[in-house]
Amino acid sequence: MPDHRLAVLLLTNEGFRQVDGGVARYIHNILDSRDDVATIADERGVQVEWHVAERANCAGLDEKRFAQALERYVHRGAVRYHPLADPRAHSWEVDHFEHCMALGSAAGQVALTVGREADSLLVISGMSMFAMAARFVVRAADQFGLAASYVHMTHNPVLRPDGDAELPETYADSVMGHLARSDPRVCIGWESHWMRHQYQQVYGIPDDKTLYARAGVPTDDAKFRPGPPDPALLRELGIPTDRDLVVSWGRGVAEKGFHKLVDAARLTGDRLVPVILNPRPYADLEEHVRNTGSPAVLLHGQDDRVLTALCQWPRTLSAAFLSEREAASVTPVEAALMNNGKGLVVAVLPTGVYPELVEPGVSGLVAAGRDTADATAMLTAVTELTPKERTDLSQAALERARREHDFRTNWRRSFQAMLDRHLSVVGAPLHSGAPV
Repeated sequence: MPDHRLAVLLLTNEGFRQVDGGVARYIHNILDSRDDVATIADERGVQVEWHVAERANCAGLDEKRFAQALERYVHRGAVRYHPLADPRAHSWEVDHFEHCMALGSAAGQVALTVGREADSLLVISGMSMFAMAARFVVRAADQFGLAASYVHMTHNPVLRPDGDAELPETYADSVMGHLARSDPRVCIGWESHWMRHQYQQVYGIPDDKTLYARAGVPTDDAKFRPGPPDPALLRELGIPTDRDLVVSWGRGVAEKGFHKLVDAARLTGDRLVPVILNPRPYADLEEHVRNTGSPAVLLHGQDDRVLTALCQWPRTLSAAFLSEREAASVTPVEAALMNNGKGLVVAVLPTGVYPELVEPGVSGLVAAGRDTADATAMLTAVTELTPKERTDLSQAALERARREHDFRTNWRRSFQAMLDRHLSVVGAPLHSGAPV
């Protein structure tokens, strides 16, 4: 029997009340991998108890999905859920300095409550809005004698050497960065080499305070299974099945680059029709499409079935991702898996994590630069590839996705590193049978 009760507290802005984005999927993937990491913990004489603290994001509550998440995880006793009052009046309100303070303080109070019920506490945060929670967690540990450690999963935004930043969250990151440099209980988990470099360059975090936390996807998910083309579904959604397509998806915000994709496709002479999927209606993009006369098809609220059908459609030549700075995106990986090596070319800008996901000319295309002209040249290059060239690229992308980006494989490695470091820092004895 395990002789050490470890409470793991995940701090998040999505997962229960909010399920729109990649963070929610990441939280669900972690919770769905409980059995995998339980084996790792058991080898070390540790029993893991899972907790999730989520900001309320009050204006965006999805009652149906919230109920589904509660039933899936909480009501069955697998997870304890701790809602945090959101300091914002609306979900679209930009976070201010006091919001980061409030969220950090609230998370610290949850950590105190959770930590006093277990032998030790491991807190994992993944958004800069929660980075200041590191200060409150270590203060609670000092003041109330908690055995605790803290891992901040690197994410946007962070103060960058080129000066681009969102100031309130940058300050929160700076607090965390100082602690990661100076306090043995605090470290970062890097989701991409790019973000690891950013955090180390700005905050001086030593190598031994950076843990592997590579993003991934469950490669055995049903949406990645090969299936027959479904032209009826595409036509039902208004997608032209007699044209070559370029698909993209993500949150409807400016930095994702959807406007640039519309413009770049237009500048190819409409040789590719963009099909863009957002979780919710994206009014600004809709207006841009109308004003430019683009044939782009904009969809929202579609399930994975639609995305899979698009990526497996023979005339979808490319999945293009033009975000300004993605710290840990897995959308190019998902595109490769959904296409199953059938000829869809992953095309990206040379920004953020993208160059780590796509090897130019081997597993996809990477634009020469960041502007619209570069994106146009890249899309034009897609249209000029032969079917065999596209198939070779897509098969290489599929193999790489399976080899390097399986979520469970990566998460087991990450959790093992977090757990071993936690037990070392808090002074908990390793089980006699645990590997060192």
